Amino acid sequence: MTEWNENLTPWREQAPSNKGGKGSVETYDRMENVVWQTRSAPPTDYENTLGDALEDIMSDGTHDLAGIVAGLAQRRIKAQDGSEFTEESFKEELKRLA
Repeated sequence: MTEWNENLTPWREQAPSNKGGKGSVETYDRMENVVWQTRSAPPTDYENTLGDALEDIMSDGTHDLAGIVAGLAQRRIKAQDGSEFTEESFKEELKRLA
């Protein structure tokens, strides 16, 4: 089994749409439903490192934005472009990855 669901139809637009309509629903009877996996590719090393750091930070009881960004800086976790995270850039990164 692959690390991602190869049967998902890629988005036609840059961002998912919340509007229904003709052609916007996948034909589920023609695809395998991989319940535990809905990503279109395996996570990158960057995504795994960021996710592990966020788990670690939050398991220590930190849940506010400023504390999370400070925890990333303390662990030397940087944005994908190599820059330090700011609160704004971290929010943008979460939007991009979500």
